Amino acid sequence: MQSNWAGSRAAAMIVMTFSMMLSPVVAHAAEAPDRDFYRIFDFADGSTEFRYQARLTGVEDASLLQLLQSASQLISLQGRPPPSLVALERRARNDIDRLQKVLRSEAYYDSGIDYRIDAELTPVQVIIDILSGPRYQLRQYTITYSGQGSEDSNLPGDAASIGVNPGQSARAELVLGARRRLLETLAGIGHPLANVVKQTAVVDHADSSMSVTIEVIPGELSHFGRLAVSGSRKVEVDYVKSFISWQDGDIFDRRKLNDARNRLLGTGLFATVAFEYPNQVDDDGKLPVTIALEERKHRSIGVAGRWSTDEGFAFEGEWEHRNIFGREELLSLAIEVGEIKQEFSAIFKKPHYLRRDQDLLANGALTFEDTDAYHGPITRYFAGLQRKLSPNWNVVAGIPLEFSNLTDLQGTRDFFLYGLEFRGSRDTSNDRLDPSGGTRLRLSLNPYNGSGEDDVKFVTAQLGLTGYHAIDSAKRYILAGRTRFGSTVGESTEDLPANKRFYAGGGSSIRGYQFQSVGPLGADNTPLGGRSLFELSVELRIKFSDSLGAALFIDGGNVDDSELPDFSTDLQWAIGFGGRYFTTFGPIRLDFGFPLNPRDGIDDSMQIYISIGQAF
Repeated sequence: MQSNWAGSRAAAMIVMTFSMMLSPVVAHAAEAPDRDFYRIFDFADGSTEFRYQARLTGVEDASLLQLLQSASQLISLQGRPPPSLVALERRARNDIDRLQKVLRSEAYYDSGIDYRIDAELTPVQVIIDILSGPRYQLRQYTITYSGQGSEDSNLPGDAASIGVNPGQSARAELVLGARRRLLETLAGIGHPLANVVKQTAVVDHADSSMSVTIEVIPGELSHFGRLAVSGSRKVEVDYVKSFISWQDGDIFDRRKLNDARNRLLGTGLFATVAFEYPNQVDDDGKLPVTIALEERKHRSIGVAGRWSTDEGFAFEGEWEHRNIFGREELLSLAIEVGEIKQEFSAIFKKPHYLRRDQDLLANGALTFEDTDAYHGPITRYFAGLQRKLSPNWNVVAGIPLEFSNLTDLQGTRDFFLYGLEFRGSRDTSNDRLDPSGGTRLRLSLNPYNGSGEDDVKFVTAQLGLTGYHAIDSAKRYILAGRTRFGSTVGESTEDLPANKRFYAGGGSSIRGYQFQSVGPLGADNTPLGGRSLFELSVELRIKFSDSLGAALFIDGGNVDDSELPDFSTDLQWAIGFGGRYFTTFGPIRLDFGFPLNPRDGIDDSMQIYISIGQAF
C-alpha cells in the first residue's frame, strides 16, 4: 500500500490578492512513489482496466462532505476506471488540488489531505483522509475609495450595508458576494461605472481569521440621459417606454433598469431584454440608455385531450394572439368538443387599463352541456377589471350575464341571470403546471338576480385552498393537499338553475365516483345537485426520473341540500393511484380511483382518468 501527503501549514501571516477565487493555501507536490507502484494489472480477458472504489474520510459536516464528493473526480469517474495505477495516481493527485479549492472556498485555510491506494484489494481501494482544520472567520472588512467620485458623501462605508459582519465564516462566496453587492449598491446611487482597483485579504493563522480591504474608484456621479428602443417590430415603442420609471436627468439607478427589465420580460412578448449604456458619461454628466429587445412569437396554437370512464372523450383547441393591437392586448379563441360538453369561447384582455396594475377583461362563451343532471344551451358574458394587489394577490370584479335553457328533473326552464362577480386569488406556488412548494388560495362571491320561468335571487360563495410541500431536498417526493368549500343562500335547490347548483365526483373532484354523482339523487339516480359542497384531497407524488412518476391519493367530500355542508352525514371517500409522464408542457396523468364506501347500485368499482396536468 502506498500513501502520499499534501497539506498546508503556515507559521506566519499570509497576504493575498483576490482574483477570481481566494487562494491563501498552496499544496505541496506529492512525493514520487516507488517504481513497483506503477505496475499494470493484466486480466484473463486481456483488459488492463481495473475497478476501484474511492471514499472520503475525516469530514463530519454533511454539507461540506457533499461538496467535496461532488468535486471529486475519483468518485464521479468510478464507473470509468483508468487503465493503470499510474493513471489512478494521476487522478488522485489532481483530486487533491480540486478538493483543496473547495476547502478554501468554504473558509478552511489550514487543511490537509492524505490519500492512500491499496492495490492488494479487489476492487482497488482509494481512501482520501481530510483534515479540514478550523473554519476561519471574517475579522474585518474595510471599504476605501479613491479617484473620481470619491468625494460623494452618499458612498457606503459600512460593510454591514452590503451584508458583511465580523464573525461570519470567511467563505469565498461571502467575500466575492460582498464585492458584487458593493458595486450593485454604487450603481443604485448614481455610480454605475464604479471600478474595483484592488481587493486584498489577509489570513491570520494565529487566530484563524481573515481581514479584507477593498479599494474602489466610484466614478463621476451619473444621470439618466436619452432613452432609445431597438428591436421592437410589432410592439409599439411608446408602450415599451411606458414600463420605464425614470425621467431624463434623474440620478442613475440600475435597480430601476432591473425592475423595468423584469416587467418587460413578464409580458411574455420578448425573448430577451437588455439595457445598454456607454462606459463614460457625456458632457452633461448623463448616460444615454438603449433598450435592446428581441420579440417572441405572439401567436400560438394549442391542443389538448382527456378521457375518463365517466365523462368519455374531450378534445380542446386554442388560438391565442398576445399582442393583437401592438400593446400586449390578448385575444384567445378556444373550442371544446366532448361527449358531455361542447363550447366555443373568446377571451379579451387589455393590460394596464387606466392604471399600471389593472387590466380590462371581457369574455363570452356559447355552450351546450349534456350531463346526467341536466342538458341544454348556455350563453355567458362577462366584463370587468383585474387588479394586481401584490406579486401574489390578484382580484377581479365585474358583471356577469347568462342565458340558459336547461332541462332537468324539474322540466325545461329558461333563465336570464345578471349580477356581480368578485374573485380573489393568492398564488405562492413555484410552478404553474407541476408545483413542488407553496400554496394557492381561491375565493369568489357571486350575487345573482334572475328572471325567466321563475324569478330568483341568490348568492354563491366558494373557497378553495391547495398546498404543496417537498418532503426531500431533491423534490422527488411531493405532498399535495386540496380542500374546497361552497355555499349558496337565497333559494332552494329546486328553484336554482341546474347549472348553478353544486356537484361533486369526477377527475377534478372526487376521483372514483362518476361525474356529478356525489350528493342528492333523484329518480333513476339522477344527480340533483345541492346548495353546499365540501371536498378534500391528499396526494403523494413520486418522481422516479425526469420523465416518469407516480401518485397515491385519497379524495373525499359530499354535496348537501342545506346552505352549509352537513358534516353529520358520511362523506364519500375514494383512494387511488396513478402514473405521471412529465413533458415540457406539463405532466400527462393516468389515475385509477376506487370508492371506499360505494353506494349499492350507484357507484362502479373503479374509474379511470387520462388528462394533461396534475389533478390540482
